[in-house]
Amino acid sequence: MSMNILNVPITSISNLKRSPMEAFEKANKENTGVYVFNREKVVGVMLTQKQYESLNNEIEELYDQMADLVAEKRVLYGNVETFTDEEVRGKIANEPPIIDEDDGWE
Repeated sequence: MSMNILNVPITSISNLKRSPMEAFEKANKENTGVYVFNREKVVGVMLTQKQYESLNNEIEELYDQMADLVAEKRVLYGNVETFTDEEVRGKIANEPPIIDEDDGWE
């Protein structure tokens, strides 16, 4: 079986051991992850901190959008079940609230 050539920056485990910063610099320069190979198999992908955080933020935004769409779908199709405050919070819902003046909130 022949290996497909990826159109992304690559490095080997040996090169990574010699100079890890080189992989990060390549990832930053190419603005993409650097695939790390060990014996012709991809074993990982190196990203800069900025790239990693950007991907995590994008994932969070997509999860938020999915949650909004699921809620919108439920409302549109009438698949909505409501609960009373007592059903959600239990007996504490009927007790007067305890206000802590020193909790740090203005």
